[in-house]
Amino acid sequence: MIDVVMVPCFVVKDETVVVVDVLRATSTIVTALANGAREVVPVKKVEDALAKRSKNTLVCGERNAKKLEGFDLGNSPLEYKSEVVSGKTIVLTTTNGTQVIEKIEGNSIIAASFLNVSAVVEYLKEKESITIACAGTNGKFSLEDFLLAGMIVKRLERDDLVDGALVAKRYFESVKSVREEIKKHSSHARRLIFFGFEKDIDFCLREDLFGVVPVLIDGAFILREVR
Repeated sequence: MIDVVMVPCFVVKDETVVVVDVLRATSTIVTALANGAREVVPVKKVEDALAKRSKNTLVCGERNAKKLEGFDLGNSPLEYKSEVVSGKTIVLTTTNGTQVIEKIEGNSIIAASFLNVSAVVEYLKEKESITIACAGTNGKFSLEDFLLAGMIVKRLERDDLVDGALVAKRYFESVKSVREEIKKHSSHARRLIFFGFEKDIDFCLREDLFGVVPVLIDGAFILREVR
């Protein structure tokens, strides 16, 4: 069975849970690990992130799209180049994505983005019960997250869809251009463009740049190669 939930206000429990925050937390997690970071540790609070500062650790994140004072990096995946993150532990706190991660319980928890969508689909083919948890923006619906969820559901080619998965799939099928749909209609995308992050959006909407799947183990996302 496959389900899709938006901005969960309760604990999401399933055999496999896919975390989606396209703009930008899961895109950043995927990019950091693909570029050689040792692990990405998601935390909810700013003070918790700062408390984890140590050698070979970068404290990273944002609030309201802006890099936090005293942090090494913000939440732009373009900052997470191999020469910056290779071999490092990344401690990440964000407005939306890392908050949702704390509401998830599953035998397998992974991070998905357009950047690794085919790798995610391949990983999920062997899973029976799946919930895709979309982070949204400030507690509200985000179409970019729901659209990626629909793309994943569509590519899995299964019939055992709960209502949320069925609607997400139909939304994806109705869209001619994912990039145009998001840049034109996503309020979060328009807000990021206003703040000067249009290059982030263009990057986050690239499909299959990386063939990796971040898996959450003992509180940290680590890399799983798929191709």
